[in-house]
Amino acid sequence: MNLIIGSHVSFNSKKQLLGSVEEALSYNANTFMIYTGGAQSTIRSNINDEYTYEAFKLMIENNINPKNVIVHAPYIVNLANKSDERKYEFYIEFLINELNRVKELGLDKIVLHPGSATTCTKEEAISNITEGINKIYEKTTDVMILLEYMAGKGNEVGTSIDELKSIIDKINDKDRVGVCIDTCHMNDSGVDISKFNEFLDRHEVVFAKDPLGECGHGIKKIIVKEIENRESVYRELLNNKQFLIEEAIIQSDELNEINPNVVNSFRIVTLVKDGKAHIVNNAIRINQFDSEIIGCTNDIYFSFSEDGKIDSKVIDDYGNVYKRHPLTNKEFDSVCIKDVKEAFELCKKAALEVPEVRYVGWDIAFSNKGPILVEGNEYPGYGILQFYKLKGKRTGHLKEIEDIIGDEMKNIKI
Repeated sequence: MNLIIGSHVSFNSKKQLLGSVEEALSYNANTFMIYTGGAQSTIRSNINDEYTYEAFKLMIENNINPKNVIVHAPYIVNLANKSDERKYEFYIEFLINELNRVKELGLDKIVLHPGSATTCTKEEAISNITEGINKIYEKTTDVMILLEYMAGKGNEVGTSIDELKSIIDKINDKDRVGVCIDTCHMNDSGVDISKFNEFLDRHEVVFAKDPLGECGHGIKKIIVKEIENRESVYRELLNNKQFLIEEAIIQSDELNEINPNVVNSFRIVTLVKDGKAHIVNNAIRINQFDSEIIGCTNDIYFSFSEDGKIDSKVIDDYGNVYKRHPLTNKEFDSVCIKDVKEAFELCKKAALEVPEVRYVGWDIAFSNKGPILVEGNEYPGYGILQFYKLKGKRTGHLKEIEDIIGDEMKNIKI
């Protein structure tokens, strides 16, 4: 029996499946796994049939059996939770489209994380999962869902063979359901906090975040020397789904003059067109008071030009205009952040790393060593960035987008 072995490879808009096959062959692999878009995103580009045809030719020439190629669904899909009915139905609709997309690629297997029982019992979660999969199967054909064996972090479902069997028992079309035995997850069922400890040993302050949190919610500041029991903290973070642990950023002296109590985030929006990244808009959020975590209220906003000077009004959520910061009395007319242009270039470079997600809102922090890329958001936000009182425009950044995408604008409904 020949060994079938491969790894996760990229699938991007440049070559799609053809690029995935080429990467797998560069590793001397005879199979591979792909996400057809971002692993944490439901945004998908159209399948290019020409790339798919060339990919299959290359697979045949190199003895790669397409039935051994696996697609993985994005992590953010959660069929276990029905507390938000609209989101639950969105996940079902997305997976219907994703299975059809897998079929369009000529493949027939997709791995799915069963989900997490965030607001219900395990029994209710299993019922939600099977209901969702049965609905998906009613509107798709040929593609098999492989339920992944999970590690048991938080309230994950599918953390044992018995749980997976409970799901499969309730699925109508059993010929189209299987199991992905993730050996890493099986071994990870215990608690290994060595990496967590190593990270804490290198830092005095860290922040724990929920990857799906928004507007400053789900963030916990941890002062390392004050931790009495690290394993207890580790388990608490897992249960709270605060899976991201980040080092604290030391803010630049220039921004500390405005508000030194929090790292003030700079949102830069990029749009990719024909292989080039463009800056659409920007706005920095400055906390008014002495909170250590920035949120979505009680903040003031303004935008920068490339030279680091403010090129808009300084306003709050209600449109009130400020001449100086209410906490530090720093006059905004005197503000100049020297690394703004470098931040713009950093975001344009990042945008070209994920060109399939064309429209992204990047969050930047400024340190004395330069700009730091914190994260990218596939939903850049439409509130303050397009608030007419910021720059006196009632059309937001519609004009900037039109200038970038040109004739493509005709296909967009406004």
